[in-house]
Amino acid sequence: MTNLMQLGLRAAARAVSRRQVSPVELVEAALTQVGATNPRLNALLSLSVDSALASARRVERAVMARRTVGPLAGIPLSIKDLILTRDAVTTLGSQIVPGGLPAAVDAPVVARLRRAGAAIIGKANLHEVALGVTTVNEHFGPARNPWNPARIAGGSSGGSAVAVAVGMGLGSVGTDTRGSIRIPAACCGVVGFKPTYGAVPSDGVFPLAASLDHVGPIARSVEDAALMFGVMAGGRVRLAEVLRAVDRAPSKPRIGVSEFLLRDLDGEVARAIEASLRELEKLGARLVAVDIPELEPALEASRVIVLAEAISYHDAMIRKNPKGYGPNLLARLKGGYRISGLQLVQAEAVRLELISAYHSAFQEVDAMIGAVLPVEAPRLSNATLKLGRSRVPLAEGFCRYNAPQNLTGVPALALPCGMTRAGLPIGLQLIGGWGRDATVLGIGAAYQRVTDWHTAWPALAGVQAR
Repeated sequence: MTNLMQLGLRAAARAVSRRQVSPVELVEAALTQVGATNPRLNALLSLSVDSALASARRVERAVMARRTVGPLAGIPLSIKDLILTRDAVTTLGSQIVPGGLPAAVDAPVVARLRRAGAAIIGKANLHEVALGVTTVNEHFGPARNPWNPARIAGGSSGGSAVAVAVGMGLGSVGTDTRGSIRIPAACCGVVGFKPTYGAVPSDGVFPLAASLDHVGPIARSVEDAALMFGVMAGGRVRLAEVLRAVDRAPSKPRIGVSEFLLRDLDGEVARAIEASLRELEKLGARLVAVDIPELEPALEASRVIVLAEAISYHDAMIRKNPKGYGPNLLARLKGGYRISGLQLVQAEAVRLELISAYHSAFQEVDAMIGAVLPVEAPRLSNATLKLGRSRVPLAEGFCRYNAPQNLTGVPALALPCGMTRAGLPIGLQLIGGWGRDATVLGIGAAYQRVTDWHTAWPALAGVQAR
């Protein structure tokens, strides 16, 4: 891979604005990497070559004329194929809409990225309609893990994470309902950020469960994700404040350690997170034990809410075109018909109790730490994983540590913190209070300044020595 994709998103944008790097060459480098790696990894489902190059040329003309350009000037990005874009249909990773959904205008989050100068190079593979944790897509084939193509990429934003991991662009936009940004980020060794609920608009994003859905960035580093987030949030978050947070060391943050969020981990995962805790302590963090018993029923409550809300969106389409759904996905969606009103009311009560418990916890700590996944990325054929003494479905094991943050709407960051003996990434999760997105990103960036897990590239990326 050419060194241009190794620059990093923030560094590349700065180099473009200073006329040190051509935005056209950046986009061409990303497209070259797509050609080299996508046939094997299946990260992107479609490309928008002409519009991406046209965008890069506009930026180049502005730079050469010494006009002010946006903070993402010339940056090649991909978009999860669940989000409307004007230059490509949106498939939802499905066949429920024959030919895909056309759009006359971009979703607001995409429009903000374009106004900031980004070049959208393509749409990323996903678990069908975002209901799944593997991105083993029944229509378009699986997105494959770049560290080992026999392993899952995680989901549902798997294609986005794979694309970033091997340099098919410098960032991607995903969605997260029970962990769908953080899970693939952990599987693929990149950074995924689920912001505070509502910080990034979800208009123009096909819903899975609207009360749990979040839109967020996937990038190679926390500072890159922070820059994307600041642009995506628009006026709801001050970009300068976010960037200041990632550029300066946090002042002795209090970090909560919850037994629930570290329970039943594989030994390699547990050791990597323990090492991360020690690094954070060296940075001045004070570790505080937090007890949140309300976390115990959160996973089941999130399952009930997701299925109830998802079937409300999909009911008419299932009746109209059931064959447009993959058989496995259709069977899971139909589980929503079996959710009773009593179950939904009870699940919402669990949500309210957990929100209250989180309010109390975040009065005592600045952030909490936990695992993203209990194990390394499983093989594509695996349907279950070992969690403690039991074998559980993948979705149960993968959503356990992530779903509570969707129920409550708090910001959560996944970032690499180690590698297993099999050469697969391990992810760490940092969780903040409502609106404390900058705090979480600042702690994550400080951690990455003293560690180098995020600088590793999978062999399939073909990274050349600098």
